[in-house]
Amino acid sequence: MSSDRRTFLKGLGSAALLTLAYSPESVAQYIPTEFTHTPVNVMIPRDYRIPTGSELENYKYRLTRATLDLLEEHYSSKPIPVWDKTFREIDMEKRISNIVFWLLKGVENPQAIYPVDPAWANSMIMKESYFYELAISKALAIGICQFVQPTALSYNMICAGQQTAHKRSPYKLIQYAVEATRYYELRTQRRAYRRKYRPKNRFTIQQALQVISDGASKADKEKAQKQLAYEKRYSKFSDDMIKARENYRNYLLANVKGRDIFNRRDVQFLVGFEERFTYKKPLDSMVKMLASSLRARSGNILAAAIGYNAGLSSTKAVGRYEPFGRIPAIEQSTTYLSHILVNHHDITSRM
Repeated sequence: MSSDRRTFLKGLGSAALLTLAYSPESVAQYIPTEFTHTPVNVMIPRDYRIPTGSELENYKYRLTRATLDLLEEHYSSKPIPVWDKTFREIDMEKRISNIVFWLLKGVENPQAIYPVDPAWANSMIMKESYFYELAISKALAIGICQFVQPTALSYNMICAGQQTAHKRSPYKLIQYAVEATRYYELRTQRRAYRRKYRPKNRFTIQQALQVISDGASKADKEKAQKQLAYEKRYSKFSDDMIKARENYRNYLLANVKGRDIFNRRDVQFLVGFEERFTYKKPLDSMVKMLASSLRARSGNILAAAIGYNAGLSSTKAVGRYEPFGRIPAIEQSTTYLSHILVNHHDITSRM
């Protein structure tokens, strides 16, 4: 560990705080026992509370240090996902300490909704963006918390292209400022088109081969023409969505290129242009969203995490399981959840 790193860690908490043995009983938090294997509880109790006072400072220090140690151990010689840079090429100390600070501020606020485990939320951020504030996904999810525009707007975040000023100088590529709106409009139109016009009886590959082998009848030709027309129109929607998405991405990159989240002037620019690239409001909104999902799923952190990723409705269950929800049979969601569980284990075991 470098001397600069030691200085940073010492600045987060005193040596005396390190000797404290505070272990909050949070969801998915490993609790030492006399057994070889330690249990994990996936339900956050309604009366769970984050530490306060000196214990909060200790927790802040340990969560920051554990996250940095994890990143340093695994990514000193290979690129960190999303960043495409190694740990040593990035000032992760500033980022993690600031993110943990604002994350804990956010966790303090929504206690009336439902308590949130800070280490779990931190593990989700690692999965979402690996703490890269300028992250932009293929689905136009933005920032460390990867909010899409409709969700960000519902939490009163300023999104690029949504204000009149964003469509004129000194902003760059202003012709693309409306492309996010266009992208979401096209997505809505494509969904409506699919529901209304998708042929009920479509050729499977086997059926198409059989028709070719036997010779197409008039009814088969009409069915094939209808299906081809549908596929052509649906593909046009998809192509237009990809183009709008890439235009908006270029608009964002042109305006934030070279910006530094730790430069006061750049932060002021980002707050007025695209708040998803900042820390405070996205982290506060993420915690509120998690708290609401936890309340809706009786503290089930697994269902709440999937709800953040794929929508809470995807976790709906029935019968005696209805209050707690379920994990849907969606490969992307199960992979997402498994990565968060590993992140959480790696971080809390270091704490």
